[in-house]
Amino acid sequence: MKKENYLYRGFLQSGDGVIADVLETDDTTIRFRTEFSLSAPFIERLRQRPANIVFSERSRIARLGIRILCEPPSMKHVQGGRAVLTLKASQTIRGYPSIDDLKYLFTEGLPVGRLAYCDPDALLTSEQVYDAVNRSTLKLPASTSISGDGSIIIVPHKIVCVLKDELQRDVLEQILLRADGRELLNRHQIGKTVSAVCIPPGEGVITTCSMYLNDHYVVLESGGQNGFELGKHFPAIILDPIKTRGIRIYLEIFNDSRHPIINPLITAKIYKARAADPEFSKGRYHSEQISRPYSYKNMRDLEKRMDSLPPLHCHYLKKPAAAIPLEKNGMKKAHIYPNGPSKPCKITRSGCIVERRHFTPQSRCSQISAISRIWKQKSTVPVDIVLKYFPNLVENRDIINLVFEGRVRSLYFYEASYEHGPFLSQRDHDRLRDYRDLGLGVYWTSGLNERVMVHTLRDGKGYFVVPEKLPAFHKAMLFAFYGSNKALSPKGADRLGRLMDNLIEFWGTGIGIVTGGGSGVMELVNTYARQRKILSGANFLDITDQSMTTDVDFCQVFQSSCRHSRQKWFEVASFPIFNIGGIGTLEELGITLCNMKLSISEPVPVILFDTEGDGEYWRSMKTQIDEMIREQRAPAWMQGNIVITGDPDAVVDAYRSRLQLF
Repeated sequence: MKKENYLYRGFLQSGDGVIADVLETDDTTIRFRTEFSLSAPFIERLRQRPANIVFSERSRIARLGIRILCEPPSMKHVQGGRAVLTLKASQTIRGYPSIDDLKYLFTEGLPVGRLAYCDPDALLTSEQVYDAVNRSTLKLPASTSISGDGSIIIVPHKIVCVLKDELQRDVLEQILLRADGRELLNRHQIGKTVSAVCIPPGEGVITTCSMYLNDHYVVLESGGQNGFELGKHFPAIILDPIKTRGIRIYLEIFNDSRHPIINPLITAKIYKARAADPEFSKGRYHSEQISRPYSYKNMRDLEKRMDSLPPLHCHYLKKPAAAIPLEKNGMKKAHIYPNGPSKPCKITRSGCIVERRHFTPQSRCSQISAISRIWKQKSTVPVDIVLKYFPNLVENRDIINLVFEGRVRSLYFYEASYEHGPFLSQRDHDRLRDYRDLGLGVYWTSGLNERVMVHTLRDGKGYFVVPEKLPAFHKAMLFAFYGSNKALSPKGADRLGRLMDNLIEFWGTGIGIVTGGGSGVMELVNTYARQRKILSGANFLDITDQSMTTDVDFCQVFQSSCRHSRQKWFEVASFPIFNIGGIGTLEELGITLCNMKLSISEPVPVILFDTEGDGEYWRSMKTQIDEMIREQRAPAWMQGNIVITGDPDAVVDAYRSRLQLF
C-alpha cells in the first residue's frame, strides 16, 4: 500500500531511508549505510541550515525496542539527489527481540526512518503554544508544562508497554515489512498500568501519552536540558499531524545515566505545519501523484458525446470508453470507442445477460470491451481513460495491461454499476486498491454531489474526495455518528446541535463527521456539519429504507452484499458517537466494541448519546455489558469506556478526563 499523505504533513522530509549495505554486526549492534532520496528544496535546506535537519527513526522499529543513532547529515553526504549516512542500531529494552533475532531483517532494502527539516521560522513561542491550546487547534496531555522558550514537557501515562508473547520470526518480518505492520504490532503490544514508570540504568521503556495534532507537528528532544536526567527519547522524534491523533501515542525512552529514572519527562518543541507551501508538492518522494481533474461540466459534455455514439452489435449494454490524449485541449480531441463485436451477435438478449455473468474462455459471449480496442491500438502516447461504468473483470485486465505499458495516467468513470447504480461491489473495492498500488489515479464523475471526486487512501481505506478537500480529509480528526433514520423531535435536534457545538469548541474546527449517509440523525448531523463549516462524509449503502444525504466532501459507496465490509470504513474515525437507534445501530455498536477488544481500533470512549432523553434509552445496554464483564466474557476496561448521557457537556467532559487532555 502506498503512503499518500506526505503532502499534508506540513514539513519537508526525505523519502524512506533504506539500508544500502550492512557494515558490521555483533551481538548488540548493527552498523549500516542508509540512502535517503531528497527533493531539491530539501537539499537547499540541508545546504543552508544543516543543524535543523534531524533523523526520525521509523516508529514500528522503535516500538520493538530498537534504538537507531544516525550521524549528523550534511552536504558531504549528498550524492546525486540522495544522502548516504551511517547508522547504528542497538536493543535497549528487556523482553523485546534481540539484535540477534532481528539482524536477518536489517538487510539491504529495509526502511529505517526519514530525514526531516525542522523549520526554525515555524517554531512556536510559549504564547503561541498556549494560544493554540486555548483555540483548540492543538491538544496536549493534561500534565503538559510549557516553558518560557516555547518548549513543552510531557508526562507520560502510568503505562509500560510489553509484548503479550514472544514474536516469532515470521511475525517480526510482517511487522517490519508489511504496509499494515504497525496495526499488526498493536495486537501484540499491550499497555500495563503501573504505579510509577521506572527505567533502570542503561535500559529503556515504551510508554504512551495522549495527543491530537492538526496544524502542528511536534519534535521530541533527548532530555537532560535542565541539568538533570529526565530520560532521553529514542530518535523516533517526529509526531506529525497525520498519525498523532490518539490515546496511544508511543514514547520510547532511554536511561543512559548510572541511576534509575522514576516517572520520566520528555521535552519537545512544537512547530506550525505548512501544508499549503507549494514546495511540499515537489520531489520524487511524494507518492500522491494526483493530476488536476477535468471539470464536472467538461466530463458531462464528454458523456453526451459518448452516449451519441452509434451502437455496435452488443444488445446487452452500451459501454463506450474515451481516450483523452495528455495534451492541450485533449478533451476536445478525445477518441471514443464502442464495445461489442463488429458483426451481428447471434446470442439472444436473455442469453447474453446470462453469458456475461461468466468470463471463461468457453463463454459464447465475445466480451469485446471498448477498453480492449484502446489496448489494441498499441499507441505509445499516454492517455486518460473515461468509462461509462466502473470496469468489470475483463476490462480490468486490459486496464492493467495499459498501466504496465505506461499508456494510461488516470481512469475516470461515471456510474459505479449498471445493475446497482452508484454502488460498488466488494470486487470493485479490491480493484480500486489494486489501482492505487499500481499508481493509477481514479476519478468518479459523481451524480451524487455533482462533482468530480478523486480516490485516495486514508488509514488503508479508500474514499472518493472532493479534490480541494484532500488536505483536510487526510488531516481531520473524524467522528463517526450512528443512529436511527427516523427524524428527531425538535428537542432532540436542538440537543444534537449543542453536541456538535461542544465538539467544535473542545476539538477545534479541524474535525469532521462521517455517517451512513441516510436520513434522520445522519441527515441532521450532515446539515449541522455544513452549517458549521467542518468536513462531512458518508459511507453509503445500497438499501431501500432510507434516502441519501449527498452534500458531502468525501464518501464511499457499497452494494448491500458488502454491508459488513462497509463497517470497516468507519475505522477512519477516531471517536464513535451512538445516538438513539434500532437494530442496525445495535449491530454497529457491537462491531465497534469488538474491534476495540481485538485491538483493531483504539479503546477510546464510546458515547451512547440519548438524543431524546437523559440516558435511559441506553441503560439496559450498560447493564448487559457490566454483566458480561462480571462473567469474564468482556474485558474489564470496557466498563470505563462506555459513556451514557443525554447531556452534550458530559460528552466533552468525558473526552477531557478519560483521554487525559489539556
